[in-house]
Amino acid sequence: MSAKLGPRLDITLVGDWGNANFHMIVGWLAAHLRWRSAPRSKFTLRTGTGYRDNIDLVGLGEADLAITTPRHIGTSWPRAGLHFYSGRAYPYLMTLGFLPQDDRLTLAVRADTGITSFADIRERRYPLKLATPFRDENNLTSYAIDLVLKYHGIDPEDLKRWGGGFIEHDHPRLSIPRAISGEANAVFNEAIMVPQWYELVDKVPMRFIPMEEDVLARLRADYGLVPAVLPKGRLKADRDIACLDWSHWTTVVRDDMPEELAYLITSIMVEERGEMERRFNHLPVERSPMTYPIDPYTMWQGIGAPLHPGAARYYREHGYMK
Repeated sequence: MSAKLGPRLDITLVGDWGNANFHMIVGWLAAHLRWRSAPRSKFTLRTGTGYRDNIDLVGLGEADLAITTPRHIGTSWPRAGLHFYSGRAYPYLMTLGFLPQDDRLTLAVRADTGITSFADIRERRYPLKLATPFRDENNLTSYAIDLVLKYHGIDPEDLKRWGGGFIEHDHPRLSIPRAISGEANAVFNEAIMVPQWYELVDKVPMRFIPMEEDVLARLRADYGLVPAVLPKGRLKADRDIACLDWSHWTTVVRDDMPEELAYLITSIMVEERGEMERRFNHLPVERSPMTYPIDPYTMWQGIGAPLHPGAARYYREHGYMK
């Protein structure tokens, strides 16, 4: 039996560069919105980095929904206009929930450098050539990488003065191979589940560098960044590696999204979650970009933005929220 068709929609959704997981998510949402909306509805998918440009497009009213990460700062910082998002606050940003993803932001160096700690880099003034995301105004990951370096006493410009620097590309699948080819001698990035991380540690002896305890404590106190661990054995790590959490894909909307539309999109995220899970559950969970299963009882929790009333109504009516 066909679902009852809703009104005609004209909606803009923002994903990633066009060939990765955020675009898969907005395409999935657009498809199911199309099947539940009146004929000649219009669905526009826009590309972005997942960070500042995604947030700005929603915040400025040029888009209706975007995906961002990580869950804990991806929406709280732009709502307050803090840190990476300083200068323009969007206090009216809300969320419909998140899709689960287990990720870390971590540093790995070639073992033949002899580097075992951030202190080694600092004291030896080692010319690290880091494969990282683009260092521009749109990339939150690079902003966090710079914070980690600075809190360890290393100015990012020091790396250049010491003969190193940054080998940049936004997409981890294109950035990490720079260390396989030898163009870079270290990787500072996220997306620890992508095949390129595994290819790197299989082909090149690498050492993961733990972030210092006091640095992680200060980053949490000053910025709300959440410490995490890359467990021993994962990516051939020789011990538990202290690093930063970079998990979960969060939906971002405005508070002026019609309640019925927010309810509808949330219903798709929950009721059609099996389709999204099937895109990933052929992979071992630690190698899956999305952590499965999607849990409607938790997917609305722990986000740095309030839940849209339409989403909250859906979760409550269906017993996922008490």
